[in-house]
Amino acid sequence: MATFLLQGIYPLGEKLRGLGTPPRALLLGILLGTLLGSLLGLAGARWWRLKPAGAPFAQGQGLQPLLAANTAAARRCARLLGTTEVLTLADPSNYGERRRRDQAGGRVPAAPSLVVLHETVLSLPDTLRLFQTPHPRDADQASYHLLIANNGTLFRLVPDQKRAFGAGWSAWGDATIRHRLADTPLAAGSINNVALHVSLESPADGRGDGDGHAGYSTSQYRSLAQQVLLWQLRWGIPMRRVSTHNAVDRSHSRRDPRSFRWERFDQAWRQAAQRCGVPERYGLEAR
Repeated sequence: MATFLLQGIYPLGEKLRGLGTPPRALLLGILLGTLLGSLLGLAGARWWRLKPAGAPFAQGQGLQPLLAANTAAARRCARLLGTTEVLTLADPSNYGERRRRDQAGGRVPAAPSLVVLHETVLSLPDTLRLFQTPHPRDADQASYHLLIANNGTLFRLVPDQKRAFGAGWSAWGDATIRHRLADTPLAAGSINNVALHVSLESPADGRGDGDGHAGYSTSQYRSLAQQVLLWQLRWGIPMRRVSTHNAVDRSHSRRDPRSFRWERFDQAWRQAAQRCGVPERYGLEAR
């Protein structure tokens, strides 16, 4: 910036010299112009230092969003699909903030970049009651962002911008984020900071701990596919970042959603994507 200003000051000085401007005044003008340019240049350099392109992550290198978010497309798609939600917020003790720093102060991903599918095991009323009950102890806290009833109704439990407690010890491949100290529970890390959690209401024969059950309704698959598509557009999430609790769990104790049929989800997703005109980069081929 200083060079740019001087390029304008020196020709001006030559013009002033041609007009007979006193040498002392001419020299003073050049010095003042040089000083002003230097100050502006330093200010510009400081501005760039204060606004870096992006410092490296201390943890979770593989958990940043992969596509550019398109909130306008998400809003348009929601209108086309007629998506609605029933606001049934969980108790504040059962969710938290998406953290931008780890315990040591290092920068970590905080934007949603994964969609994790679950099932309730409990009935719909019991599940809603569980999440709306205060839980002071960390070990009792749990929540999803959305819950899909057997008839396809979407219940909003936690805002997307907040961190739902849907997966304890968890990772996406080798990528996870450790927010807890080494001698505390969940010290091995969790993907909750970047996850969007959605759960399907289990059918009546899936309320226990069996290996499977009757499966989910057509309305549930349709609502789930539409919601996943909206999240993909809103947050820049490709299909290969859509997974299950069973796949991201590292405690080897979670198997949900049991009896899930990807082919039924894929079909419902294609129908929603075609209706909204969603580009292929979000699609099934990228999985």
